[in-house]
Amino acid sequence: MALDAGADLLVLLAGTRVGLWLQTYERLLAQLDGSTTESAYKRRADRLILPQPEDILYEQRADPTRYLQRPLARQALRADRPIICVVPKEDDHLLMLRRFLADVISEKHLDSMERPYSIVVLDDEADDASVLDSDHSQKLTPRLISSLWSGDPDSSATRHKNMLATYVAYTATPQANFLQASHNPLSPRDFNASLRIPGATGGIEPRSLSYSEPLGIRSYYCGGNIFYERLRNAGDGAICHTSEFPEIRPGETETELAGRHEALRWSMLSDALRCYFVGAAVRSLAPGWTRAFDHSTRYSSQSEARLAARGAHTMLIHPSARKEDHFQTALDVLRWTMATPGCEADVRLDEENEQPTTISPSWLERRLSQEETEWSAWLNRFEASRIALATMPRAPYSSISAADWPKVREALVEKIFPNVRLRVLNSDPGSDDRPRFDVTEDGENYRIPADSLSIFVAGNVLSRGLTLEGLTTSLFLRGAAEPAADTQMQMQRWFGYRGEFLPFCRVFTYKDQLELFRRYQVNDDALKTEIMTSMDVGKDNGNSVLVLQGEAFVATSKVEARRAPLSPGPRPSIRLIETKDDDLAQRNLQVAVDLLDDGEWLPLTDDDGLERGLIRSTPIGPMELATVLDRLRYSHHAPNLSDELSRRWENYAQLLGIDRPLFTPPVQRAPQYGAEPQSCPYSIAAYLRLWSHLAGDCSAPGFFPTDRPNIPWNFSDTGAASTPKFYIAFRHGQKNVRDPRLASKGVRAVTRGRGPDDRALQTLWGTRGYGNSYFGDEFVDYYFHRTAPVPSIQGGATWRPRGHPGLALFHIVSAPDLPTDLLTVGLGLPHGGPDHIAALRP
Repeated sequence: MALDAGADLLVLLAGTRVGLWLQTYERLLAQLDGSTTESAYKRRADRLILPQPEDILYEQRADPTRYLQRPLARQALRADRPIICVVPKEDDHLLMLRRFLADVISEKHLDSMERPYSIVVLDDEADDASVLDSDHSQKLTPRLISSLWSGDPDSSATRHKNMLATYVAYTATPQANFLQASHNPLSPRDFNASLRIPGATGGIEPRSLSYSEPLGIRSYYCGGNIFYERLRNAGDGAICHTSEFPEIRPGETETELAGRHEALRWSMLSDALRCYFVGAAVRSLAPGWTRAFDHSTRYSSQSEARLAARGAHTMLIHPSARKEDHFQTALDVLRWTMATPGCEADVRLDEENEQPTTISPSWLERRLSQEETEWSAWLNRFEASRIALATMPRAPYSSISAADWPKVREALVEKIFPNVRLRVLNSDPGSDDRPRFDVTEDGENYRIPADSLSIFVAGNVLSRGLTLEGLTTSLFLRGAAEPAADTQMQMQRWFGYRGEFLPFCRVFTYKDQLELFRRYQVNDDALKTEIMTSMDVGKDNGNSVLVLQGEAFVATSKVEARRAPLSPGPRPSIRLIETKDDDLAQRNLQVAVDLLDDGEWLPLTDDDGLERGLIRSTPIGPMELATVLDRLRYSHHAPNLSDELSRRWENYAQLLGIDRPLFTPPVQRAPQYGAEPQSCPYSIAAYLRLWSHLAGDCSAPGFFPTDRPNIPWNFSDTGAASTPKFYIAFRHGQKNVRDPRLASKGVRAVTRGRGPDDRALQTLWGTRGYGNSYFGDEFVDYYFHRTAPVPSIQGGATWRPRGHPGLALFHIVSAPDLPTDLLTVGLGLPHGGPDHIAALRP
């Protein structure tokens, strides 16, 4: 589209690894240019592609000093033909491309042009290497990218008035791009867009995460919703199989724990391999698949070999990021094929072989005969998946019967075992070892793709866009000390267009890891939904996009970010006080007067008959309480609406379709927050409005209840729950209040210490109530409404149970050195409110 619109130069920045660069190049030829490595030269009159296929797709790969051919580029420039450059995001390649462009598209040439020279830079996997992590980062890659049009790593403007540049970044995991230092010229500024995926439902207006695909499930993109939720309760038909990660037991030694862990790893590997082999055998019996995995047959033409190949059936084992673990795991696969079941660790191999790839068919046949029951059980499991998926539109799956086991067994021995291949794809950036899914030449003949029936053991090289065709079985054993959502989302290579063979797909991993995957998916959907909502309203939201993380993981490890929980916690206290502006202090006291003039107020007495304060006989709703909190005013706290902490409320409203503002601080100029959001009356008011909105049947992607952090808001019973009511009370102290209106109501002032800057109290909550004599100020309202059970204050901050009323406990704080006493308030929130954790710039 860019070239059709008249762009002169298209720069496609491929991945940082050679394998991904070459995959991108081959896809550009096939999907954009409509050519092959053999026919690409025939279209030189239409465009110039650099490098030329012969310069990088063959064994003698040219370096950038040679593949950026200046004579060809100058010819294209004179003929006004567009130029396409496909280069990896490696600094040396970018440096040479910058010099090449400065030389070929010279100042003299730009001076002579009657129209601007247009450059479009497409940055594939834009969160990989293109992110600037801090203002002081010495990272060079982003600067070299911008220098392609500026000519100077320290400048982002085009180097000539007759040159225009457009930079478009795309990635499946943009968290780091949104959170990076905003001075990076590559940070998103002008627009954001999210692509929809083909699925069962969805329209254009309003945009949804998917669009309706008329061809049915065979053409659906199978992502987290299908893998993690659709068959979650399908029993044997579930796609994800999990195991509990071993934790040390009482009295157990570290050696015994390691032994249990090792036994579980062998068990998971065994189950995954059996699943993979049996699935391949069943597929080989389908019409037209007779020779799909036969690597010995030669064909006279590419089309004949491609027709025979039908499709790949592959497996991925992801043990860790360490390259040595990849080879060790490949050796373990060999041990498994050779071992008596249960004795895999006893097999001794010659580990001098650095890349073990040869699997003996006889070993596999012997293993099959020793545990045939475990192998044949997979037929019933695949059939359970088929039945669970049968209601999907145009499901193409044939019945799988346990009675077919003899035919499946024969296919295993004759078709699968002789052709399976074991491949190690290491994570060395200089490696060009990549999966081979194209028909291969064999002299004058052709064979089916070399990796049509391969088991891949890999790590980071498959965590960044490199595609495994026909991936059916995934064994994910990797963990992380501090999981990052964007990195682990990229590791989920089982996502893709799997609809044709979905009943055979399985993911084997640990239970806690699967829960992380589920949370990543929820947050990912929330991010996409927010962007799509902004597209619907025609708003260019630049980089003001809300990025979520979780209690157990960060959004990204590529940049520093701070955690900003949504919920203010179980007992937020507004300790702000106004000591500088007496007009504002009197305005705050007016809030107390107005409260006491509204409704019936009764003495609040504990079980010993001691009067602790006053309480309003009937509670108010969260929207009413939010209005009260918004009336408070401070000279040192009036949050700026452009602050990132403030803008997130606008994000929430946009995401959830809320028409009225949630966050309504006073319109004043303030450099920053005078208090954290958990102590800001306007933030707490916004939270109460949000909670009120989410009560009932409301979609809230990315949210979860405070008492169920592992359950998305829409998956729990929160939709049917109502928001809490709040009792309003005043706490009595030992001092007389000076305002006669308050004194007439019987209010007495409390004594509290003030902070050194006189802007906030040192503490708000008073009597803690340890022991059985008093519930404590946080739960003083329970003496009035008598809701059971009464929470215990012991052990720190305690939530009120879900369904209990909340509390807003106001305090008149004695200030004899000031003209007016001070007003503060502490709140008690019950469990069950919405929460999520935003990642914000530090």
